[in-house]
Amino acid sequence: MMKYKVAVITGAGSGIGLALTNQFLSMDDDTFVIAIGRQSSELRALCEKFNARLVIKHIDFNHTGATKRIEQVLGKYDRIDYLVHCAGIVTPLKRIHTIDYEDWCATQKVNSDIPFLITKLCLNKFKHSRVLFLTSDHPVTAVEGASAYCVSKAAIQMMCDCFRQEISHDIAAFATVAPGNVDTPMQKKIREISSDVLPMSVLLRDMHKESKLLPPHLVAEYLCQLLTRIDFKTFGTTQWNVLRSAVKEPQRPMNANSNILTTAEKTSLQYLQDKIDGDVWATGSKEYTLRRRLFNQAISHFPIAIVVPKSEADIVKTIDYANRQNLQITIKGAGHGVTGAAVINGGIVIDMSAFQSIELYADGESVKVGAGVRNRDLDFFLSHHNKVVPLGTCPDVGVVGATLGGGIGFLSRKHGLSCDNVLAFNLITADGQKRVVNVREHTDLFWALRGCGGAQFGVVTHVTFKLHSEPDYIEGGTVEWPIHKAKGILTQYSKAVLHGPRTQFLYAYIARSTAKQAKISIMGFSEDPNSSLRDISSWETAADISIKQKQYTECQSNNYEQGHALYWRNGIIEGALTQDFISTLLQCFQSCPDNAGGIMLDPLCGAIQDIGAHETAFIHRNSSFVCSITAVTLPDQFNIEVTEWVNQTYERLSPFFNGHAYQNYDMGKDYPLIGYYGQHTKRLIAIKQKFDPELRFVGSLQWHLQKTV
Repeated sequence: MMKYKVAVITGAGSGIGLALTNQFLSMDDDTFVIAIGRQSSELRALCEKFNARLVIKHIDFNHTGATKRIEQVLGKYDRIDYLVHCAGIVTPLKRIHTIDYEDWCATQKVNSDIPFLITKLCLNKFKHSRVLFLTSDHPVTAVEGASAYCVSKAAIQMMCDCFRQEISHDIAAFATVAPGNVDTPMQKKIREISSDVLPMSVLLRDMHKESKLLPPHLVAEYLCQLLTRIDFKTFGTTQWNVLRSAVKEPQRPMNANSNILTTAEKTSLQYLQDKIDGDVWATGSKEYTLRRRLFNQAISHFPIAIVVPKSEADIVKTIDYANRQNLQITIKGAGHGVTGAAVINGGIVIDMSAFQSIELYADGESVKVGAGVRNRDLDFFLSHHNKVVPLGTCPDVGVVGATLGGGIGFLSRKHGLSCDNVLAFNLITADGQKRVVNVREHTDLFWALRGCGGAQFGVVTHVTFKLHSEPDYIEGGTVEWPIHKAKGILTQYSKAVLHGPRTQFLYAYIARSTAKQAKISIMGFSEDPNSSLRDISSWETAADISIKQKQYTECQSNNYEQGHALYWRNGIIEGALTQDFISTLLQCFQSCPDNAGGIMLDPLCGAIQDIGAHETAFIHRNSSFVCSITAVTLPDQFNIEVTEWVNQTYERLSPFFNGHAYQNYDMGKDYPLIGYYGQHTKRLIAIKQKFDPELRFVGSLQWHLQKTV
């Protein structure tokens, strides 16, 4: 237990308390949470997700045995680092002269008496700890129809001030925070009250209709920043207000952060800002909030700062700063990695979005691409020159990030992976050295960067690709059938991938849907007019065909859903799709919650297999398919049923996999290195230790080496 920071959160069963519990556990692997609340299925779901780092204690504060139960729970812990009082009731919502004395006392007990008791019980467990009381925007202002609540919140404010005066800072710092109008179950109760009793309910109903209420997860992110990122003195001397803080506009990257960083951090980050031409963004600014967001909104990380360099010189200075401060670094291109590895908790993120250059060489046979360029940008640029680079099919994905792990797309069976078409990398390593990495210079890095995945050896600023002629004829689109046709379709699909022409590329997938509407789909690309994609429709009857002749850039514009929490597992299949595999896959999909998940097959083979498995770090040269199991939820609605389906499906399909996974579909810190790198594992570790001995750059190699130290 001593290795963890311990947080006690009351009211953890719903609303802000539930969101804060999730945020604390997601943000930091070293945090242990004691969640106190009434019965909650959402809390049980979090317990499944975070296992040993969450303890749930079901206590109703108005129960006669509540105080003894609280004493028993807290008595088991020697130290508490954070105490957050989220529990509260808003009832009775009545005119003051109609309130029963017992109801009045119940409100005061839950909202102020129990917080006093818990805080008092924790005093001997605090050591430089932080205590946060949730109050209201106007804790000493009467609100018509809500007198019991107003009095209790005024008491909380005074109680906090008293603790501040009488308790040493060596023990704890105390603060209140007004969360604003948040869309919680308690807020819903307020909206349902007649305006004759509670005139404010009209305003709150209007705010709800206009989607102006704050989501709990956003407030939880703010509270986590208060508790973990603000210097101790500022935390304990400020009355915090989410709404006022959230609307601050940064005048200059560092100016908005004066209340967020410690004095030492402010000084050192300002020093870095003064040294570089780019921007340094830290907590408190809107740019920080925007730039730390990831495609997978199940992930929410809080770096110390996000640096947006404008030049290689800026990057060198940022690496030097990280070395001096002993901070780890992640690199963010487009932020599409499944596990959110592009944004680190408590380190430095180098955001490469300003590196937008695309330079066509005079010979017309190669192109140099900046690390901030996305697939759609490069495809569009090259279309004016009738040239292509084999890229993935998602237009928003960063070119460089996808290339480092392989890069599979429509042209891969003809021209190989994206990484197979690299002529050179421009790399800045952990010692601040700028290196040109190619077949003649730094050949060990050239081998590793083609397939290792992630920015594990330094900052790749540019990649030079060889070019190919744009196809003269392109046919693209989708053919789909009702799900009961899937067994025959997947059998035919397997044969097409293993024996079909290299000019044809076919994805197979079952998209998320209801059970009644489920389809088996083949998304195709062909540049051979004599091998029409329409022939695929003859695999089974009842085909729905959506195929036409297209421009190459049209084919490269597949839309991927935005704004979801994403859960993803994958495995590699060698050889054909067996009947046992197909039957198991379909059984797994039948158990998927409606509109929650799907299964996709990426084809390999063709030119991908022309390169020997020893020639690059990409090991999947003799494989046929990547099988992905994916599911989505709304960002703030973790669903144990959905995540269990992903994990159980992966377990059921694993006997058909070869024990490996595609490194661009990263599966997190706990997945073994050998699963990504196989026979190349030892060689990659040696290269990592040579060029990044302090493990400055975060990724699977760094995670493995830190565990073994």
